[in-house]
Amino acid sequence: MNSSLLLVTQSGSVDELYSLLQKDPCVLENVDVLPFVQTPLHEASSTGKMNLAMELMILKPSFAKKLNEYGFSPLHLAVENHQVELARELVKIDPSLVRIPGRGGMTALHLVAKKGGVDLLTEFLQACPQGIRDANVNGETALHIAVLNKKYEELKVLTGWLQRRRKSDAASTEVYVLDRRDREGDTALHVAAYQNDDKAVKQLLKCMSLNRNIKNNIGLTALDVSRANGSDTNRSTAKIIQKSGGKTGKSLSKVKLLSVVLRTPVTFKEYCSTGLARYRSQTPDGRRNALLVITALIITATYQTATQPADKERKAYWDSISSDPNETAAPPPVKGPELIDPLDILKELVLLYGFNTTAFFLSIVLTYILLPVGRAYTRWYIFIMVPLVFSYGLSVSMKYSLTIFFYMYLMVALGFSIYVLIIYVRWKLTRQNKVPNPMSELKSESLKITV
Repeated sequence: MNSSLLLVTQSGSVDELYSLLQKDPCVLENVDVLPFVQTPLHEASSTGKMNLAMELMILKPSFAKKLNEYGFSPLHLAVENHQVELARELVKIDPSLVRIPGRGGMTALHLVAKKGGVDLLTEFLQACPQGIRDANVNGETALHIAVLNKKYEELKVLTGWLQRRRKSDAASTEVYVLDRRDREGDTALHVAAYQNDDKAVKQLLKCMSLNRNIKNNIGLTALDVSRANGSDTNRSTAKIIQKSGGKTGKSLSKVKLLSVVLRTPVTFKEYCSTGLARYRSQTPDGRRNALLVITALIITATYQTATQPADKERKAYWDSISSDPNETAAPPPVKGPELIDPLDILKELVLLYGFNTTAFFLSIVLTYILLPVGRAYTRWYIFIMVPLVFSYGLSVSMKYSLTIFFYMYLMVALGFSIYVLIIYVRWKLTRQNKVPNPMSELKSESLKITV
């Protein structure tokens, strides 16, 4: 930066800046050419020249994302020099400045968590919510940094922000940040346990999504760390972690490495679950929505058919047949002037309720297959559909003999079992090593003949 531009930035005068531009229109462009340089915006941000900084943000927005020779952006310098109002204005113009990594991978959000400032930290989170996921070169998030520097109020802001967000990615962000491990494999809870910091430990344990039993790179949980560092007279941190569900590394089941899992043969369960997941992910949203509407209509229609009132004469007839197999069947009751034909009732059971039941259960299964990927969808679906299936079976069995419908549902279950058996055989065939027949490299593509 030349001496004239330096004098302008030191004075903070916007008029002098434009006077300089009239003499040398390329003065700012010459500074912007360098990859790492102390720009006029850096100077204005570090010294609190608000008007000049806002003018430079309009003339040269690229200055805001440029690092100086020491690895700091203008927003970094504003935070370092406690220029809170200027930092706020910079973020209002460009919220993405919060996530610019500087020296050591430290963002402006990390600096606020380190130096303190709950109001500025809150505004940074509101302006750029995804900044809380960022980590420095040591793998430390703002949560780690707040714990390391014993910034308890800032830690409360961070954990409160994670637990109160309602966006679509809020749950995944909360789990990601709370369980994020640094380069040593330590979570924020590990760091607090190393320091025997009861206040930080208690604040972190208030988060329900926090995994208390993550192991670091040397296989220690937070409870192991607190016991190793705590003296015989002060084990309060270990007691707090243990009461909240913390366990030692030895008591936890061993987790297989991904490399070990990938080297093992694919099981039948994995084959089915992978195929289902691939189908769900490859199904377009339009097709999925259309099929879900169709299955919902089929479930509604078949359920209404099952809950229709039963014919008393026909139910009495089938009850008399199935009540005692050793006794002679009672004659069909009379309904009006005509006798009830047992064949008609059998047709009604097989054709109507048999096919109706098949359509009902197939629609239930197809709806499950069409669900989007996610455990929450599966859990809620099972929670809703299990009572519906029992209600359907109870409604149908109350119309006629329970024994008849037992055999009918047994046939449905048998058909489903045959289908699963076919999938299993197909899976077994795919696992067999098939040696291809030797072929010549000369092939006739037009005639489809292998030489």
